[in-house]
Amino acid sequence: MENETTETRGRILEAAAVVFAEHGYAATTIRMICGRAQVNLAAVNYHFGNKERLYREVLLYARSCAYDRYPPTYGLADGAAPEQRLHAFIRSFLLRTSCDERNLGFGTLVMRELVEPTTALDMLIDEGIRIMFGQLVDIVRPLLGEQVEEELVLACARSIISQCLFYLFSRPVIRRMAPEQKFNHEDVEMITGQIMFFSMHALNGISESRCRRERPHA
Repeated sequence: MENETTETRGRILEAAAVVFAEHGYAATTIRMICGRAQVNLAAVNYHFGNKERLYREVLLYARSCAYDRYPPTYGLADGAAPEQRLHAFIRSFLLRTSCDERNLGFGTLVMRELVEPTTALDMLIDEGIRIMFGQLVDIVRPLLGEQVEEELVLACARSIISQCLFYLFSRPVIRRMAPEQKFNHEDVEMITGQIMFFSMHALNGISESRCRRERPHA
């Protein structure tokens, strides 16, 4: 009985993730989710209570699945160089928000929540986005050199994450302008390389500029 209950709960979460990603929170109904999960309304009420609670659980569940499959370190050993960590961070971010069906539409769920916020946005920020951005800041800081201003570190981190987000928010436009781009693993590797190339040149340029300003005149 317990296994059956757990299986039903998981089926509802997976079905709800897909439906919420396809239609958004406002347009999704419990009946739509029940139809996809092949359960009755009572099952949703029993496991989650209402649509809002189900949606919050879906965000947590989809995020957990995406992060388990593509963690920010992407298998790097402790003590990896900052440049390796940055590459792993960008690559895993793109993979988590890619079109991989096993991600349960996590990228689309996040995109919809940022564009049309619900009561779950604060939870998403406090329990996920804030932590993820802090990891990126810790990677960027040593790449800029010693005694760097924190505001500069934050600005550079925002610039890097904005490149990653571009490929999430602009995916419909990119697909129309470049139909050959499928956002599969091969495309992710190429995009990761592009973002790394651009970002490392920018970070190195900023670091060198700071050194020149601080170097005493002969």
